[in-house]
Amino acid sequence: MAASCEKLDQLVKDYLLFRGFTSTLKALDQELKTDKDKGLRVDRMMEQIWSLLAVYDLQGLRDYWRYLNQRLFARLEQQRYAPSIRKLESSLLKLYIVNAHQCGRQDKVLSFFEQMGPELQTNTDFKDWFAFPFVAAPADNPMFSLYFNKQWQDTLQLSLHNFLSVVLQAMHILF
Repeated sequence: MAASCEKLDQLVKDYLLFRGFTSTLKALDQELKTDKDKGLRVDRMMEQIWSLLAVYDLQGLRDYWRYLNQRLFARLEQQRYAPSIRKLESSLLKLYIVNAHQCGRQDKVLSFFEQMGPELQTNTDFKDWFAFPFVAAPADNPMFSLYFNKQWQDTLQLSLHNFLSVVLQAMHILF
C-alpha cells in the first residue's frame, strides 16, 4: 500500500509539473513533508513515534496516537484489535516515563503524571505507576525493573512495528 501511495504521489507531481502548476507542486511537496500518514509506511510511522519519545513530546505523542486511532485503528474490528491497541498505547506511555527517568528528566516524569493523572486513574495498568515518581531507584524496583530492560523496549518496538504492518495490510484489504 505504501508503494501505491508513493507511485500515486509521483503521478500527481508529474501531472502538476506537466500542466505547469509549479506553485501547487510546491504546496504539495510541503504538505507531503508534514504528512501524518507518513505515506502509510510503517518505518516512517515508527520514526515519528520514537522521535516524539526522544524529545519528551507527550502532547505530540498523544496527538499522533489519537490520529492513528481515528485514521487507522477505528476501521478495524474493535472486538479483535481494541485490547492490542490499548496495550500498545499503555506500553508507549510507560516507555515515555522510563525514557524521561533514564535521561534525568524528572520534570517530564512529574509533568506526565500531572497531565495524564486524571485520565489514567481508572486504568488498572497504571495503578502502580503513580508511585513511580516517589520510588528512589525505579530501575531496581521489581514493579518497574522490567520496563528498564532493553529487551522489553526492543520487544515493544517490534510489536508496534508488526501491529502497524498488520493494520496497514488489513486497511489494504478494506479498500
